[in-house]
Amino acid sequence: MTTDPQLTLFCLAHAGGSAHPYIRLAADLPDHVTVVPLELPGHGTRVREPLLHGLTALTEEAVRLIGERRHEPYAIFGHSFGSLLGYEASRVLTAQGTPPQLLLVSGRNGPTEPLSHRPFHHLPDDGFVQGLQRIGGLPEALLAEPELLKFYLPAIRADLRVVETYSHAPGARLTVPVAAFAGRKDVLTDASSMAAWSRITTGVFDLTLVSGGHFFIQEPEFRAALSTRLTRFAATAGRIPAARGAVARAVAE
Repeated sequence: MTTDPQLTLFCLAHAGGSAHPYIRLAADLPDHVTVVPLELPGHGTRVREPLLHGLTALTEEAVRLIGERRHEPYAIFGHSFGSLLGYEASRVLTAQGTPPQLLLVSGRNGPTEPLSHRPFHHLPDDGFVQGLQRIGGLPEALLAEPELLKFYLPAIRADLRVVETYSHAPGARLTVPVAAFAGRKDVLTDASSMAAWSRITTGVFDLTLVSGGHFFIQEPEFRAALSTRLTRFAATAGRIPAARGAVARAVAE
């Protein structure tokens, strides 16, 4: 039995997020999966680069980062803002003839659904932070560090603006399976609007509900559910997963 990775999982973070948490995700996934977090300009290790503004520029960057590996079996996973970006990148990659084999989304209602909250990306910093707290859109660790939070605000604001001004453009549906994950206590999603992800594909759709709020992706329950879903995909695709403990690296160039 080969232990070489057979599926590359490209990961896109929430608004203002970095690749770092997804590197740790690899340890909880099957050995047939290589986790490749995608780092956007102005985020994480690319923090000194200018932020990209607007969905088109961000989508083009995500497609560029996936690069030549699109010709290997791969899947895309995105959380919250990352779900939206992952979906739009999948549309472009599909149009280019290199679609992902699986799209995984979490923490955001389907792209055809209305925004789940009143927009606040345009507010001054105090009001902006209050808005983030109201919707549970900030990790507790970041709230505890005011100076660090201030440093991250421009990236969070730029990404959130994309989310709050998004309008789903008509076009062909994806043809790949879509797997969605939602936290039962996440105020930004609801089960019926998460199920709306089924409308953007002709492929199989499934929805998994897990405990937690908006940042449930840090919880063992979600990681176990994601591992199970990837293992099931491997079985249906004719791959045999090996032992746990995937490989991870970040793409930021």
